[in-house]
Amino acid sequence: MTRTTNFQGWVLTVGLLLGVLAGGWCAPATGQISWGRGKERKPMLPNPYTFNVPRDTLLDAIRQVLSDRELVLDEKLSAEKPGRLVTKPVIFTRGALTSGANLEFIARRPGGGNFTWVRGRYALELEALPLDPQRTQLTVYARIEGEYQTETGGVWVECPSKGIKENEILEAIIKHLNGES
Repeated sequence: MTRTTNFQGWVLTVGLLLGVLAGGWCAPATGQISWGRGKERKPMLPNPYTFNVPRDTLLDAIRQVLSDRELVLDEKLSAEKPGRLVTKPVIFTRGALTSGANLEFIARRPGGGNFTWVRGRYALELEALPLDPQRTQLTVYARIEGEYQTETGGVWVECPSKGIKENEILEAIIKHLNGES
């Protein structure tokens, strides 16, 4: 009887020791995984944003930033109004598994969860208005659309922007003008 009791005590002691060690190892590891929580988001930039550069300098910087991001200008739409640049639509997400979440991150999806979203695309419109010879006001608009499937094919639906893409491009233009990469 004593051997069994000693053996059970030993197993219990080893089990407790392993439990404490495992708990000690697991606690710091889970503490380091944030899953996107606790991150401080930078505040959104004002849109329209005022730059202390002439309009021509700003438009050149915008063209360079768009080129760096592989966003193609729609020359026909851009030529309609001076100081306005419009990009061609870019598909930023594909697939029924991820499109809905990716679309929801940058826009408000109409219809909620009623649709199976299969693609998302956006186009940017940037309008530079000179305030005076040395200052320019830039307004950025993002036209975001999601595609869902019906029996007859895909249907593109406009989704109201949350300002994420607009803010990204404003930040990139500011960095470019400040000489940052």
